[in-house]
Amino acid sequence: MPRFIRTALMAALAAACLAPTAAPSAEAAASAAPSASDFIRPAEFSDVQLAPDGKHIAALVPRPDTPYENMLAVIDTTTAKPVATVRSGSRTMLGHYVWANEHRLVVALAVRTGSLEKPSSTGELIAFDADGSRGTYLFGWRGGTYADSNHMLRGGQAREAYASLIDSALVQEGRYALVRTEPFTDDPAGSVPSIERLDVVNGNSKRIIGGPAADTDIIVDHLGEPRAALGGTYHQPKLWLRDAGKDWTLFNDPAKTHVSIEPVSFARDNRRLYVRVTHDEGPRSLELLDPQTGQRSMVYRGKFSDPGAVLVTADRQDIYGVITNEGMPGVHYIDPDGREAQISEALGKSFPGQLVRLTSFSGDGSLAIVMVSSDRDPGDYYLFDLDKRQARYLFSARRWLPPKQMHAMTPIELVARDGLPLHGFLTEPSGKGPFPMVVLPHGGPHGVVDRGEFDEESQLLASRGYAVLQVNYRGSGGLGSSFEERGYRQWGAAMQDDLTDATQWAIREGHADAKRICIYGGSYGGYAALEGAVREPELYRCAVGYAGVYDLRIQLDKSDIHRSDSGADYLKIVLGDDRAELLRRSPVAGVDRIKANLLLIHGGLDERAPFAHFRAFTAALDKQGKHYESLTEPQEGHGFFLQEHRLAMYDKLLDFLDRNIGPGSNGAAASAAP
Repeated sequence: MPRFIRTALMAALAAACLAPTAAPSAEAAASAAPSASDFIRPAEFSDVQLAPDGKHIAALVPRPDTPYENMLAVIDTTTAKPVATVRSGSRTMLGHYVWANEHRLVVALAVRTGSLEKPSSTGELIAFDADGSRGTYLFGWRGGTYADSNHMLRGGQAREAYASLIDSALVQEGRYALVRTEPFTDDPAGSVPSIERLDVVNGNSKRIIGGPAADTDIIVDHLGEPRAALGGTYHQPKLWLRDAGKDWTLFNDPAKTHVSIEPVSFARDNRRLYVRVTHDEGPRSLELLDPQTGQRSMVYRGKFSDPGAVLVTADRQDIYGVITNEGMPGVHYIDPDGREAQISEALGKSFPGQLVRLTSFSGDGSLAIVMVSSDRDPGDYYLFDLDKRQARYLFSARRWLPPKQMHAMTPIELVARDGLPLHGFLTEPSGKGPFPMVVLPHGGPHGVVDRGEFDEESQLLASRGYAVLQVNYRGSGGLGSSFEERGYRQWGAAMQDDLTDATQWAIREGHADAKRICIYGGSYGGYAALEGAVREPELYRCAVGYAGVYDLRIQLDKSDIHRSDSGADYLKIVLGDDRAELLRRSPVAGVDRIKANLLLIHGGLDERAPFAHFRAFTAALDKQGKHYESLTEPQEGHGFFLQEHRLAMYDKLLDFLDRNIGPGSNGAAASAAP
């Protein structure tokens, strides 16, 4: 398949990305601050994985000048040179992938619909060998023959269904992968998934078992046996368990037990199950569940933050650690005497202040990919020989962003007006405060959390002289179920008060110049920014909404979230359905109180926060004679995806901030003429 292998792209990849053989020195950092385009430029490498034999490394890499496509590069471990690159199809992207065996990879196709969203899987699977040959369309609605401008892939029967990889369950002869499949349906309730055994050479598949209910996620054990399933309503997911050859049994119903138990993976004995468990107060815990007795034993529980991602042993049979987020990220080692834990801890001493993770192993456990990252470093990748205890630098995710030029995120803690402890981060520019400050509420809002890791927006703003305040207001995820539930039906109320309290804390502590504060956010963050301008007209000198929600009635009626039963259930839980109350808590109802200068940014194809929000809010502003600036892109969705659109957006944002709270603004809310 000659069109599958792009010699020119391979050469460019080798020259631009893979030339270094040692980590870049501190002296190599440029003195000038990176440009806005540097901060929004996508990572050169992501999802880096070792082949089972350790001879090759695969990584997802962007395609220059083709924003809707990317490539999967296969790299020789010894020479660090690419041996093949496989392009995604026209206007599609390569998403998550796995090494099915020593020479074959299986890849999920995806599409991008906006910079605020991760690529969305199309439910299609393709496969190819490490040298780019034997490309096969394995699963999806375009089965039989899949053709576009880049590929002509044969194989696989057309299936009106969605498939997702279960990468921990590749079994039998290195030829068969377990996948979760779910038929396409127009039923808002969704469809019942199945686990299938998929031939990664020809696309033939065999159903093993169906799930216990619609839209359930299924966990398999180390033998590839489906043993646990989670599904149900947004805030009360049910847990089903089963033994081999038996039917599903409902094990836990939070509506009755008032405890949610979510499966993670099976322990080495293949009997006990790691689970995340909710509590009446405080963060979730990671525990070991014995399905036979129902007994649980504590593995890890933090002081205020939920356990993060788990770290899997080299043989993929157990967990050696869990990422902690008690302030800056760290690792809690489940078995401190284990080989992986000892190596990881020793490596951590060589990279103080950074998070060290063994992310991928060769089949015999002798080699590992090590990722080192921090709030200042998007990530460096090393190849580590576990027997020789030697590490070799491979490449950096964003080599053009020198860590020494980035700014530290400082964990903060404060108390809200009602006594609720709040946590977050403050990123300050060089120099001495108080600084002009941007309050940056995260989107979501529920289930999303700000963490002490590299954040391109915070770093961009700090590089331009602004302090950046990120607070995990009530309703945020990652801090326990009770903390998240405290935000239900509190949009524009207690959730907004938390942001106000955090802003006032930053002023009292001398971090922020009270006369030069702007609030900016995307999605829910856009809602919070404009609602902040409504509720606190004297606090914020300017507000920026990016793909924001400005009328909660529109969100309830027109957002794509309401198209499924689970989404409709979520909206009613977190927003309520009292339309008079929804209007009262909407920025559109309070435009007469706004004094801040406004910048509104929206995509015309946005379905998550429909463009109707922008139209309704600007109409209300026009009626009141309020001035505002705007930037719209008719062909963008929930956030701008195209690089030129994103760059134009950030240039507009930085110019707006500079005129309102920047060094030359003197605290005056200056704006361009209408």
